[in-house]
Amino acid sequence: MRHKNFLALLLALSLCLCLLAGCGGSKEPEPTAEPTAEPTAEPTAEPTAEPTAEPTTEPESEEDELVEYVAEGVGLFYLPEGWEMETGSLEEPLPQTYADLTNGDLHIHSNRFGADAYEAAGVPLPADVEEYSNRAGVRQGLPEGAEFAYDEFGNYFTEYVQDDGTVVYYVLKQGEDCMGDALLSYPEGTELPEGIYQWLSLIVIQ
Repeated sequence: MRHKNFLALLLALSLCLCLLAGCGGSKEPEPTAEPTAEPTAEPTAEPTAEPTAEPTTEPESEEDELVEYVAEGVGLFYLPEGWEMETGSLEEPLPQTYADLTNGDLHIHSNRFGADAYEAAGVPLPADVEEYSNRAGVRQGLPEGAEFAYDEFGNYFTEYVQDDGTVVYYVLKQGEDCMGDALLSYPEGTELPEGIYQWLSLIVIQ
Protein backbone atom coordinates (compact mmCIF):
# COMPACT_ATOMS: atom_id res chain seq x y z
CA MET A 1 0.00 0.00 0.00
CA ARG A 2 2.80 2.30 0.92
CA HIS A 3 4.48 1.42 -2.36
CA LYS A 4 1.39 2.47 -4.34
CA ASN A 5 1.06 5.72 -2.42
CA PHE A 6 4.74 6.45 -3.10
CA LEU A 7 4.24 5.88 -6.87
CA ALA A 8 1.15 8.09 -6.89
CA LEU A 9 3.11 10.84 -5.13
CA LEU A 10 5.93 10.62 -7.66
CA LEU A 11 3.44 10.79 -10.53
CA ALA A 12 1.76 13.88 -9.09
CA LEU A 13 5.12 15.56 -8.50
CA SER A 14 6.23 14.87 -12.08
CA LEU A 15 2.97 16.33 -13.43
CA CYS A 16 3.44 19.53 -11.42
CA LEU A 17 6.99 19.96 -12.69
CA CYS A 18 5.79 19.55 -16.29
CA LEU A 19 3.09 22.17 -15.79
CA LEU A 20 5.55 24.60 -14.22
CA ALA A 21 7.92 24.16 -17.12
CA GLY A 22 5.19 25.14 -19.63
CA CYS A 23 3.99 28.27 -17.79
CA GLY A 24 5.52 31.62 -16.91
CA GLY A 25 6.04 34.90 -18.85
CA SER A 26 6.73 34.76 -22.58
CA LYS A 27 10.40 35.04 -23.46
CA GLU A 28 11.65 37.75 -25.91
CA PRO A 29 12.56 36.15 -29.25
CA GLU A 30 16.26 35.98 -30.01
CA PRO A 31 17.38 38.25 -32.84
CA THR A 32 17.81 36.43 -36.10
CA ALA A 33 20.83 36.67 -38.36
CA GLU A 34 18.69 38.22 -41.13
CA PRO A 35 18.64 42.05 -41.32
CA THR A 36 15.42 43.75 -40.27
CA ALA A 37 13.61 46.60 -41.97
CA GLU A 38 14.78 48.98 -39.23
CA PRO A 39 18.20 50.62 -39.70
CA THR A 40 20.97 49.33 -37.47
CA ALA A 41 22.87 51.65 -35.16
CA GLU A 42 26.20 50.81 -36.80
CA PRO A 43 26.82 50.22 -40.51
CA THR A 44 27.88 46.77 -41.53
CA ALA A 45 31.12 46.04 -43.31
CA GLU A 46 29.21 44.96 -46.41
CA PRO A 47 29.12 47.55 -49.25
CA THR A 48 25.82 49.36 -49.67
CA ALA A 49 23.80 49.36 -52.87
CA GLU A 50 24.68 51.81 -55.62
CA PRO A 51 22.75 55.13 -55.33
CA THR A 52 19.82 55.52 -57.68
CA ALA A 53 18.92 58.52 -59.80
CA GLU A 54 15.91 59.20 -57.58
CA PRO A 55 16.46 62.00 -55.01
CA THR A 56 16.62 60.87 -51.40
CA THR A 57 14.07 62.12 -48.91
CA GLU A 58 16.84 63.14 -46.51
CA PRO A 59 19.83 64.45 -48.51
CA GLU A 60 23.23 64.45 -46.85
CA SER A 61 23.56 68.21 -47.28
CA GLU A 62 21.51 71.12 -48.46
CA GLU A 63 23.43 71.27 -51.74
CA ASP A 64 22.13 67.80 -52.64
CA GLU A 65 18.67 69.39 -53.09
CA LEU A 66 19.88 71.95 -55.63
CA VAL A 67 19.49 71.72 -59.39
CA GLU A 68 21.94 73.12 -61.94
CA TYR A 69 20.40 75.77 -64.20
CA VAL A 70 22.57 76.41 -67.25
CA ALA A 71 22.15 79.90 -68.68
CA GLU A 72 23.99 79.78 -71.99
CA GLY A 73 26.30 82.74 -72.40
CA VAL A 74 25.87 83.78 -68.77
CA GLY A 75 26.81 81.01 -66.35
CA LEU A 76 25.60 78.34 -63.92
CA PHE A 77 23.03 78.68 -61.16
CA TYR A 78 22.37 76.19 -58.37
CA LEU A 79 18.86 76.49 -56.99
CA PRO A 80 16.05 74.19 -55.83
CA GLU A 81 13.64 72.90 -58.44
CA GLY A 82 10.79 75.18 -59.45
CA TRP A 83 12.60 78.28 -60.71
CA GLU A 84 11.75 79.63 -64.16
CA MET A 85 14.61 80.99 -66.25
CA GLU A 86 14.88 83.29 -69.26
CA THR A 87 18.09 84.42 -70.97
CA GLY A 88 18.93 87.10 -73.49
CA SER A 89 21.56 89.51 -74.76
CA LEU A 90 21.97 93.22 -75.39
CA GLU A 91 24.32 95.21 -77.57
CA GLU A 92 23.64 98.66 -76.12
CA PRO A 93 25.03 100.45 -74.26
CA LEU A 94 27.62 97.63 -74.12
CA PRO A 95 27.57 93.98 -75.24
CA GLN A 96 26.20 91.82 -72.41
CA THR A 97 24.23 88.67 -71.73
CA TYR A 98 21.76 88.18 -68.90
CA ALA A 99 19.60 85.62 -67.12
CA ASP A 100 16.37 86.13 -65.19
CA LEU A 101 15.31 83.47 -62.69
CA THR A 102 11.99 83.72 -60.89
CA ASN A 103 10.22 81.74 -58.19
CA GLY A 104 7.13 83.43 -56.74
CA ASP A 105 8.16 86.76 -55.23
CA LEU A 106 11.87 85.92 -55.51
CA HIS A 107 13.75 87.17 -58.53
CA ILE A 108 17.44 86.79 -59.46
CA HIS A 109 18.78 88.89 -62.33
CA SER A 110 22.34 88.23 -63.47
CA ASN A 111 24.45 90.10 -66.02
CA ARG A 112 27.69 89.05 -67.72
CA PHE A 113 30.15 91.45 -69.33
CA GLY A 114 32.92 89.84 -71.36
CA ALA A 115 36.24 91.20 -72.62
CA ASP A 116 34.45 92.59 -75.70
CA ALA A 117 32.36 94.87 -73.50
CA TYR A 118 35.44 96.35 -71.86
CA GLU A 119 37.16 96.74 -75.20
CA ALA A 120 34.11 98.62 -76.48
CA ALA A 121 34.16 100.85 -73.40
CA GLY A 122 37.91 101.44 -73.76
CA VAL A 123 38.69 100.38 -70.19
CA PRO A 124 40.58 97.36 -68.82
CA LEU A 125 38.86 94.40 -67.23
CA PRO A 126 38.72 94.92 -63.44
CA ALA A 127 41.32 92.96 -61.47
CA ASP A 128 38.75 91.73 -58.92
CA VAL A 129 35.29 92.39 -57.53
CA GLU A 130 36.57 95.08 -55.18
CA GLU A 131 37.92 97.11 -58.08
CA TYR A 132 34.74 96.33 -60.01
CA SER A 133 32.62 97.83 -57.22
CA ASN A 134 34.21 101.23 -57.82
CA ARG A 135 33.51 101.34 -61.57
CA ALA A 136 30.99 103.94 -62.72
CA GLY A 137 28.76 101.31 -64.32
CA VAL A 138 28.27 99.64 -60.94
CA ARG A 139 27.98 102.77 -58.80
CA GLN A 140 25.46 104.61 -60.98
CA GLY A 141 22.58 102.34 -60.03
CA LEU A 142 23.24 102.38 -56.28
CA PRO A 143 21.71 104.67 -53.65
CA GLU A 144 24.02 107.21 -52.07
CA GLY A 145 26.18 105.75 -49.34
CA ALA A 146 25.85 102.12 -50.47
CA GLU A 147 28.97 100.16 -49.54
CA PHE A 148 30.11 96.67 -50.47
CA ALA A 149 31.30 94.05 -47.98
CA TYR A 150 31.73 90.27 -47.76
CA ASP A 151 28.96 88.19 -46.21
CA GLU A 152 29.48 84.88 -44.42
CA PHE A 153 29.29 82.95 -47.71
CA GLY A 154 31.93 85.02 -49.49
CA ASN A 155 29.50 87.15 -51.49
CA TYR A 156 30.83 90.66 -52.13
CA PHE A 157 27.51 92.47 -51.75
CA THR A 158 25.55 95.56 -50.88
CA GLU A 159 21.90 95.63 -49.81
CA TYR A 160 19.33 98.40 -50.15
CA VAL A 161 15.58 99.06 -50.42
CA GLN A 162 14.14 100.78 -53.48
CA ASP A 163 11.44 103.44 -53.30
CA ASP A 164 8.75 100.88 -54.17
CA GLY A 165 9.68 98.69 -51.19
CA THR A 166 11.70 96.15 -53.17
CA VAL A 167 14.73 94.79 -51.31
CA VAL A 168 17.84 94.25 -53.44
CA TYR A 169 20.77 92.06 -52.42
CA TYR A 170 23.39 92.95 -55.03
CA VAL A 171 26.35 90.58 -55.43
CA LEU A 172 29.33 91.18 -57.73
CA LYS A 173 30.85 88.22 -59.58
CA GLN A 174 34.10 87.54 -61.41
CA GLY A 175 34.67 84.89 -64.07
CA GLU A 176 37.48 84.06 -66.43
CA ASP A 177 37.94 87.13 -68.65
CA CYS A 178 34.53 88.44 -67.62
CA MET A 179 32.69 90.21 -64.83
CA GLY A 180 29.10 89.97 -63.73
CA ASP A 181 26.61 90.30 -60.94
CA ALA A 182 23.58 88.69 -59.34
CA LEU A 183 20.75 90.83 -58.00
CA LEU A 184 18.33 89.09 -55.67
CA SER A 185 15.16 91.16 -55.30
CA TYR A 186 11.93 90.61 -53.39
CA PRO A 187 9.12 92.64 -51.78
CA GLU A 188 9.93 93.95 -48.33
CA GLY A 189 8.64 91.57 -45.65
CA THR A 190 9.04 88.42 -47.78
CA GLU A 191 10.14 85.35 -45.82
CA LEU A 192 13.31 84.13 -47.52
CA PRO A 193 14.09 80.44 -47.90
CA GLU A 194 16.95 79.18 -45.78
CA GLY A 195 20.19 79.02 -47.73
CA ILE A 196 19.37 81.61 -50.38
CA TYR A 197 22.55 83.64 -49.77
CA GLN A 198 24.56 80.46 -50.15
CA TRP A 199 22.80 79.84 -53.48
CA LEU A 200 24.03 83.25 -54.62
CA SER A 201 27.58 82.31 -53.67
CA LEU A 202 27.39 79.20 -55.90
CA ILE A 203 26.63 81.19 -59.07
CA VAL A 204 29.39 80.84 -61.65
CA ILE A 205 29.77 83.52 -64.32
CA GLN A 206 31.34 82.04 -67.46
